[in-house]
Amino acid sequence: MNRRTTRRGLAVASAVVVSTTLLAGCADEVPQPVAGEAFDGPVLTEEQDTQVFTAVADTVAKADKELKGKDLKPRVTGPAYEVRASQLSVAKTRDNAEFITDIPSESQQMIIPTTAGWPRTSFSITTATEDLETPRLVAFEQDSARADYKMWSWVQLIPGVVMPAFADAGIGSEAVPADDDALVATPTDALAQYADVVTLGAKKSSFAKGFELPDADLVAAVASDAQAWKDIEGFDESGAKYTQKFTARKDEVRSVRTADGGALVMGVIDGRTSVKAEDEAKVPALSETQKALLGDADPTNVLNTEYTDMVALYVPPKDSDQKIRPLGYSHVATAASN
Repeated sequence: MNRRTTRRGLAVASAVVVSTTLLAGCADEVPQPVAGEAFDGPVLTEEQDTQVFTAVADTVAKADKELKGKDLKPRVTGPAYEVRASQLSVAKTRDNAEFITDIPSESQQMIIPTTAGWPRTSFSITTATEDLETPRLVAFEQDSARADYKMWSWVQLIPGVVMPAFADAGIGSEAVPADDDALVATPTDALAQYADVVTLGAKKSSFAKGFELPDADLVAAVASDAQAWKDIEGFDESGAKYTQKFTARKDEVRSVRTADGGALVMGVIDGRTSVKAEDEAKVPALSETQKALLGDADPTNVLNTEYTDMVALYVPPKDSDQKIRPLGYSHVATAASN
């Protein structure tokens, strides 16, 4: 989602809710398994979680202030880096930071993994924003024992969403492999199916029947984008065509077990939309972000826009009669060409 924010980004709050800090501190403080003993507890303490939260917050706040994507690298990675760096670039071009996503600096719930090896991922649900937007679900990842935790992904929770229950942070939650077949669909398959629904819509995708789709998820957002083009006066008469394709990244899946045996799945969906008109026509940018991404390029009869969409799903256990539920998403244009 492209949402208005201040440039403080993840600015650290003066007080952090004790049970809801973000993620780990220095890598050498991470609990290690003892040789010959099983290790099945949480890999982070709340204190370590607070240290990571502070470090990530400071890094993002500095990048937001300077509008420099490279400043994110010490504590931001993966799709979160792609999206945030693009937002900062757009803000610098526009001299306006309104489209930089606000990620609150206080958390209301930690979801701590019990993973003994690496890479390992932890999750946190933030508080609502100052503008009373819904909380963000944030994923943090550590690549190795000596590496720092970095923000890997975030989504804005869908209004009214009911989050699944998780084990207490003091117990820890099991990481779920991308090919786990104890679910109604493996995490990888669930994301691929959802991408198909985003592309074709709930009425045309054969996978739609396996999802409980809310009114305000990524499927609805993409459909709204398409309708905005088709509502432009003269669009149909000009012979213009609008196409879209969204594809899940198979290697960008992070999942954690829910209390009922299901899984919270976070992943990335790459989107590409294209508007093509007759040779003599000109297709202008429709959004301020598209304008900034195009820069000084003169309009042509084609406009392509690429999206890096971060999503979160709840995938029920295989023996459940529940459907897969979208929990949140971030829909951000990161490239445009004509």
